[in-house]
Amino acid sequence: MLVLYDNPASSNALKVRVLLAELDVACERIVIELTDERPDWYLKVQPSGMVPCLVDGEVIVRESNTILRYLAAREGREDLYPSDLATRAQIDTVMDALSVNVRPFLWPAESIVIYGSPDEGLWREELAEALAAWEALLVGPDYCTGSFSIADCAAVGRLMHLERLEIDLARYPTTTAMLAAVRSRPSYAAATSG
Repeated sequence: MLVLYDNPASSNALKVRVLLAELDVACERIVIELTDERPDWYLKVQPSGMVPCLVDGEVIVRESNTILRYLAAREGREDLYPSDLATRAQIDTVMDALSVNVRPFLWPAESIVIYGSPDEGLWREELAEALAAWEALLVGPDYCTGSFSIADCAAVGRLMHLERLEIDLARYPTTTAMLAAVRSRPSYAAATSG
């Protein structure tokens, strides 16, 4: 039985829950509170204390994008994460660019708009540039790489607060279409219910 250490407010955990629902794979979910200090027992499983963390028997997978790759491969879902190297590289590029190039600018925006941190001013411009560069990598029309994949699970989680950031989403039509398409899937509804 899979165990997912999770929190409903975590964007990284959301992307894993979307994929689990897409795969129709049952797991035990254990909620980890997003407080400053994680319990000692959890730090033994996940030394960084970050959420999510997936335990599959003796295998512990600690990073959300790695969890997505692991689950798709575990279930033999070539449609979600193909073994074809060119297609896989395209999926990995989209996922990694979102984490490496967009997230550093997304988190400060979320911190200000959603969590009420002081506004230092430049986040809109920096985030707009990062999103434009990421948008240029997308194939579309409805999904990141042309067909639904783990990249879309990663994106719908990472960008879960995008509409709340009061930015001009018309500048990112492929991103907007992808978010709408993924959010219309039964797996997204299952991942966000309860």
